[in-house]
Amino acid sequence: MLGRLRSLAHVVFHRRRFEQQMADEMRFHVETHAEDLAASGISYDEALRRARLAFGGTESLKEESRAARGLRLVDELGQDLRFAVRQMMHGPGLTVAVVASLALGIGANTAIFSLLDSVVFRALPLRAPDQLYFLGHSDVARATTSSNYPLFERYKASGAFSDVTAYLRQNLTVATTDGIEHVTGQFVSGNYHAVLGVPMAKGRGFISEVDRDVGSSMIAVISDGYWNRRYGRAADVLGKQIVVDGQTVSIVGVTAPGFDGLTPGMKIDITLPLSIRALGNREFFNNREDWVSLCLVGRLRPRETMAQAMAIVGPLFEQFWSASGTAAARGRESVTRHIAVLTPAGRGSEELRRQFAKPLWVLMAMVGLVLVIACTNVVNLLLARGAARANEVAMRMSIGASRSRLVRQFLTESVLIAVTGGALGIIVAVVSAKFIVALLATGRNPLVVDVHLATLVLVFTLVVSLATGIGCGLVPALRATQLELTSTLKTGGGHGSTRRRAIAGRTLIVAQIALCTLIVATAGLLMRTVRNLRTVDAGFDGGNVLLFNLEIPPALSSEARMAFYDELERQLRGLPGVTTLSYSLRSPIDGSMNVRKLEIPGSTADARGGVSEIIATPEYVETFGIRLLRGRYLANDDRMTTEPVAVINDALARQYFGDLNPIGRTLLIGENKERRTVVGVVKSTRESLRDAATPMVYSALGQMAVSDGGVSWHVTVAMRTTNNPAALASMARGAVSSLRRDASVSYVRTMTQQLDAALIRERIMASVSAGFGVLALLLAAVGLYGLMSYRIARRGREIGLRIALGATPAAMLRRVLGESVVLSAIGIVVGLGAAVVATRSVSSFLFGLSARDPGTLSGAATVLLVIGVASGYLPSRRAAAVDPMRALSTE
Repeated sequence: MLGRLRSLAHVVFHRRRFEQQMADEMRFHVETHAEDLAASGISYDEALRRARLAFGGTESLKEESRAARGLRLVDELGQDLRFAVRQMMHGPGLTVAVVASLALGIGANTAIFSLLDSVVFRALPLRAPDQLYFLGHSDVARATTSSNYPLFERYKASGAFSDVTAYLRQNLTVATTDGIEHVTGQFVSGNYHAVLGVPMAKGRGFISEVDRDVGSSMIAVISDGYWNRRYGRAADVLGKQIVVDGQTVSIVGVTAPGFDGLTPGMKIDITLPLSIRALGNREFFNNREDWVSLCLVGRLRPRETMAQAMAIVGPLFEQFWSASGTAAARGRESVTRHIAVLTPAGRGSEELRRQFAKPLWVLMAMVGLVLVIACTNVVNLLLARGAARANEVAMRMSIGASRSRLVRQFLTESVLIAVTGGALGIIVAVVSAKFIVALLATGRNPLVVDVHLATLVLVFTLVVSLATGIGCGLVPALRATQLELTSTLKTGGGHGSTRRRAIAGRTLIVAQIALCTLIVATAGLLMRTVRNLRTVDAGFDGGNVLLFNLEIPPALSSEARMAFYDELERQLRGLPGVTTLSYSLRSPIDGSMNVRKLEIPGSTADARGGVSEIIATPEYVETFGIRLLRGRYLANDDRMTTEPVAVINDALARQYFGDLNPIGRTLLIGENKERRTVVGVVKSTRESLRDAATPMVYSALGQMAVSDGGVSWHVTVAMRTTNNPAALASMARGAVSSLRRDASVSYVRTMTQQLDAALIRERIMASVSAGFGVLALLLAAVGLYGLMSYRIARRGREIGLRIALGATPAAMLRRVLGESVVLSAIGIVVGLGAAVVATRSVSSFLFGLSARDPGTLSGAATVLLVIGVASGYLPSRRAAAVDPMRALSTE
């Protein structure tokens, strides 16, 4: 087969040489035979004539030779393509309708598949990525990749892998001439780039830097994106110095485009050695008691299996877990025993896939149904065109064309149309994918998904286009060539199969409306979920609140920090419309967690779940409209020199104190059992819009001691205003920069925008599915309108005869419109039945309603019924306005 394909390719691309070789060979045979005849004594001209007669017709022999080499099929395909182009140009209206339907359907499928490719399928551009594995551990509930440096050193020395590396993601600040720039960075072990096999655009990566030699390697590697954004791809970037988190480092390398770390969705701008990370905490390399966010990655040796590596890693981790000095060995009852786990690392970490893989598969199923709806439109249109070309088909068959040859001609036309639609669909895909990527790029840590037309995406588009063309064209091609030649040639059309075509058309419309009902119902459920989440009582009022993150130099003393915060507060309160202002280390629904151990002397309630702590200034609860239920709020007098106090929410009060008054009771928080006295109870707020309120304690920012003995150097500022909060953003930045040039303002947003960022997954599913629903409705409306218009055109004489015999235009209107309504109703009933079953797959994404929500299903049915009536009304009016004399006189 491969030999024949190579031979075919050779003659196709060297056609002129092949034709000349055939002619030369045939002439050689004729002349040789003529010479043999001339040797018997006859003249050469007569010998040549006899040789030609004996050889036979050269053109027929050439055709046989071309057929043997496969060229006849190529020539016929070329003829079919040229004829298909003429047919497309002959009926531009039909062509535009079909191509547009397929472009929308194929384009939407390509857009979602490109996202799937980026999130689920695509491997990182590393050397032998299938040999890379994350070294994590797991309890009975979930697995984690958090580790610590002593365990990393044990794995590295075990010989289980050819080598092991480590990385720790962290947000960094870069000092520039314009102020402070926030970037996403990571600290990595000294062999990071060598172990992973990271491609470099310029310079070098980390190969053999010594981690424990603290401060010896003051170097950095930047990403291609950061190189472009910050330095404009300057050729002399190597050797330039930058100040990162107060440390001056030199750039030694730039990673190649396409590699942005091992966390898909997060672009790593700057990579620093772990030896720099230890400058601020020299115990980092020796701390084995805590699991930090240090991720370990091992590379298998060639021909080594995961099972072989696991045989070494498993016992080693067990020994490390059980050794004295670990958290488990100290006897914490809340610590569940863990086991070692290896997970593939060639596609990066699982965070993005865990969050978006299932939603994308749901959207892929929905957009697949949209394509099926588009295909039903195309099949109906092609059936109508096939009926109109019945006389042409009959004429071709009567003069010798085989049915298979004609079917191939029709399939060529449909495939060409589908490929054209697929080519235009790429434009639709690019626009659609950019819209979804823009939705992802919101929030404090925006997800950056690299969606481009990769080879796999283009192959997918081509395969879908070809499958669509064949699938849409096969039935119309078979129907168009299934004719009674005599009757068709006599009547000039395929009237014999009109009834079968009508049944096929109505069946396709019913299926189309059923699928549309399913899509609209699913979209309705997802849209109502977003509405329910946005309107749920979360325990606070986020209206007219502006927030921004503020960072000041960590080297400032506690007194200097508090003085800066106090002065900034006075300036911000003077901005137009500001009513309240607060500082906090967290804000509502910001995605952060601060769960601490809780003990309550004298309480018998189980406190193993811990308590969520918010550290804030007194006006935090007022800024966010959190209602006071008992006691008092935090006060400005609550400082380091006064008794530590706390305000709790009513969820904590109910769980640990029941009906007793908690005011004055003592809380012991954290591992160090920090003592707080309860002074108030406030209404519970949610930390996640989907989850119920959890026990929470509010502590005074002025009383909090951090690692350097003072208040935090990074806070979230929240301002409630009577005006548009977004209008205060520039004034707030100006107030900060007027006090300190080295203070950094980042992630400026309104509370509404923060809530939207918390609902990224739900908003994407709702927005995209709503778009699919509108597209499905449009396609269904066009399909129903086209079918009814075609049927009225085919039944013109019948309608004229009915009117001539006394049928009123109103009766004809009701009759034709009734058919449209009946088809719609049947499709809606079938679609609702399918929706009841299929929407179970999205039940895990819903909130505040079930997958069988009656309101949503009835709403979808109503919308489809209205679309059905509207689509059938215009054709019905045309039927009611038929002139009986003209209709009866028309053949």
